[in-house]
Amino acid sequence: MSIASLIRVRRKSLGLTLLDVAKKVGVSEATVQRWETGSIKNMGQDKVIKLADALLLTPAELMGYDESSSSLDLQLSEVQFALMSEAEGLSDEDKKDVLDYIRFKKSQKKG
Repeated sequence: MSIASLIRVRRKSLGLTLLDVAKKVGVSEATVQRWETGSIKNMGQDKVIKLADALLLTPAELMGYDESSSSLDLQLSEVQFALMSEAEGLSDEDKKDVLDYIRFKKSQKKG
């Protein structure tokens, strides 16, 4: 997973908004959004430390250097990430329908 994707997935899993993270790091909301899209490739060491802290990660985990963390599942595939992203705009009922469909497709593989 790219650092940009990690930032976005982790922020959302913690229930944080772009503004929440921006305030914790001391940058603009737009800067956080650009980190998440990969528009900003480099960030200062001070920002890495603050961003990691805001996302409850170590700087090494944030930068992709420490993959030994068992408490975080940072190995989402691009398809898994796309599924999560696409589900954002759905109602809870629609999300349940999608989940039912996924379970149905998995049950077909077993048989």
